[in-house]
Amino acid sequence: MAHIQYLLLTISVFLLLGCAPEMDDVIQEWRDKGWDKVSTLGVVDKFNRHSLLMSEKAQAIEASWIVNGRRKTKLYDQETYHFLVLRFFCKNNDEFAVVMRKRK
Repeated sequence: MAHIQYLLLTISVFLLLGCAPEMDDVIQEWRDKGWDKVSTLGVVDKFNRHSLLMSEKAQAIEASWIVNGRRKTKLYDQETYHFLVLRFFCKNNDEFAVVMRKRK
């Protein structure tokens, strides 16, 4: 339930401010909550919004990103760790993702 409240708060703040936070600030928020950065997928570029994908119950989390209009994916098994994917949406319709993990 706390994750839903955090997500709603993040969306509300984003809508009120009207601009995207810096990528490093978003990552640091999750580091402060005990998550470690695993990898960056795709090409990092200026973005206008981001989203979050995570589940404590799913057996795996699928990260996706788009480079030059081509979608790519990578699956992360949640046997030992919980994973979260921060997806960043760029103006050119490409996307990149930052994968983070936290021990169960």
